[in-house]
Amino acid sequence: MFINNINKNISPNFQAKLSLKELNKVYSKPSFKIEKTCIDTMFNENYLVKKLDNYSIFMKNNVLCKYFSKPKTKVEKILALIQYKSILYARKLADRIFLLQNLPKVNKTNEVLKQIENEPDKYTEELAKIGNSIDNKYIVINNEDHVLERVAKSKNSTIFVLNHPNYHKDKFVYVILNSILSKLYILENKQAQSPMPKILVSRNMLKVVHNKIGEIYKKMGLTPIDASLQNKDSNFNAVSIHSLLKDFVNNKANIFIFPEGNNSSYLDKPLEERLQNGVANFVKKAVNNKRSVRVVPVSIQYTKEKNSLGKIFIGKPLFFKKRKNEIIYTDGQTKQKIKTIEYKNSTSEILNTICQSMKFGLKKVKNLN
Repeated sequence: MFINNINKNISPNFQAKLSLKELNKVYSKPSFKIEKTCIDTMFNENYLVKKLDNYSIFMKNNVLCKYFSKPKTKVEKILALIQYKSILYARKLADRIFLLQNLPKVNKTNEVLKQIENEPDKYTEELAKIGNSIDNKYIVINNEDHVLERVAKSKNSTIFVLNHPNYHKDKFVYVILNSILSKLYILENKQAQSPMPKILVSRNMLKVVHNKIGEIYKKMGLTPIDASLQNKDSNFNAVSIHSLLKDFVNNKANIFIFPEGNNSSYLDKPLEERLQNGVANFVKKAVNNKRSVRVVPVSIQYTKEKNSLGKIFIGKPLFFKKRKNEIIYTDGQTKQKIKTIEYKNSTSEILNTICQSMKFGLKKVKNLN
């Protein structure tokens, strides 16, 4: 059942199924005027768009990455290219269908975001409205540890690490989490000082979508990097990461990372082998300039239930601090020291710590209902 008639300044403990409209009742101030936002347009999906999206995911996960990840012969290379092109065109076609179906609303969304993207208070208030015009979509989410509330009360920015089960659906989780955070920042009267959301995504994603859609994604914090598994454009990535790191250290941006990246398609590999070093390197650089780096693991699982946007388990935060030539990892609840890591060789240890927390969350998210 949906939770009904909740309107409190401090959200309760729960593991519950909530419609997007119910999220406003749980997290918003009673005095905050509940309005609609044109950003809700991005949740519109018709039958054909869903089918094309599902086709592209199936082909990438079960054909391209399973049988043609390392083509050797000429025939294998040709077949791999055919599969890649079919995935690319399916994504492009889905994007264009979405654009044609929603063109006036897409244009309006771009206009609104352009007007407020450099005004944190208005931007935060706009994100807080997400879901008010969506009557049927719902999520299942936990709140027993009040992690997001603590993030909003803090003066420090946060790194969120998320598993990457579905290329198309994961963007909705990102938007929902930032809508909740925006409501909480307003609850704390911090909308003008709240960190802006930034998410690392493959620049190939922005190449597939139409410019009008791409502009919306960029204004909502999507930051492109070269996520290729081989021959990465290191110069391009260095510029993007440097900008994000600067904003994060100055508490101007919350960072969202899917550390599996393109490895998420290799379903037969364990999580340890799918995670890439980027998130650990980001933490390693951040501890040099920030007193404490908070990392919040977020686990996602999708179901076949109609109108479901999935299950979201928000794990306990991890804290990393630098002391001389070591990194100290402390538990998010007790703040007690759990592990001491030599800074010079800390990348694999940081990644392993994050991985274990994500694996715990992936077990917990299955039990949410």
